[in-house]
Amino acid sequence: MPGLTPAWGAVLAEAASVCLESQGHPVQVELRVDGFFEETFALERLEVSRQMALSHRDEDEATELGACGIAILAVRSLMELVVLHRSRKGTGYDYWLGPEGDPLLQYGERLEVSGIRKGSEVAVKVRIAEKMKQIQRFRNVSPGWVGIVEFGHPLLHLTKVSRPSLRIMKP
Repeated sequence: MPGLTPAWGAVLAEAASVCLESQGHPVQVELRVDGFFEETFALERLEVSRQMALSHRDEDEATELGACGIAILAVRSLMELVVLHRSRKGTGYDYWLGPEGDPLLQYGERLEVSGIRKGSEVAVKVRIAEKMKQIQRFRNVSPGWVGIVEFGHPLLHLTKVSRPSLRIMKP
């Protein structure tokens, strides 16, 4: 991934592994993807060491980082998009995605990710609505995606956010 160092990728993988283990999942577990795509992936997490668990004790941060790791890998498999760069705070999204050979960032799409350690279907739907509202404030920038990862089942819900169409109004 041009926009992620191997070290940052390892942090995301560790966080996802800690979250999956905390929900009692074995090393290999199925990840169901729904929303824009309907897919099932075999997800293989790392063995969680004591040091890894201690490094990711902040559950909220681990959940967000782990969700980013899972969403990024799924997007790469589903759409052949990679992370071109990580976003700044206040932009409405977490990552800028694009084809691997796009150095000018001309064909990018946004990705906003959120994680839920253990939640119901209703909790996932509520989070989707929150994140859609957040990313749609910046709709004129480019198309985008909202990815919600729920670790209890495990599930990734991916929703497409389109660029608004041009509308001509009568005076």
